[in-house]
Amino acid sequence: MKKYFYAVLAASGLLFLNPAAASASLPHSLLTENPTEVKAERKAAKAAAREQAAAAKQVSKMKKLSVKSHRLGNKLEHLMLVVLGMEESKTVTSPRQLKRQLHSHQKQLKMRAKLSARARRSHTHD
Repeated sequence: MKKYFYAVLAASGLLFLNPAAASASLPHSLLTENPTEVKAERKAAKAAAREQAAAAKQVSKMKKLSVKSHRLGNKLEHLMLVVLGMEESKTVTSPRQLKRQLHSHQKQLKMRAKLSARARRSHTHD
């Protein structure tokens, strides 16, 4: 803790004794007296910021385009393998899924038959 305190004390002492070093750390716009120079510096800074934003936007655009083209390439590769018969199409349903679909369809038919039988019985007894 003492070493840290002495280091801070020494650094502040150097800044206090050497005002030229302290003024060198201030931004250039605060040191200039001419307002036209300040305006020119601000314009340059704004232009640089705009260029940097445009470059970042371009990089982002290229990344998105790269991802899209990569996906398209994967889809075309899969399609080619399906056409050649080396892979199954993604539209082919698995036997487990077919069994589940059949079971749910049979349940629906059973429920409809039960409801229609109930309706027939209630209409014939009236």
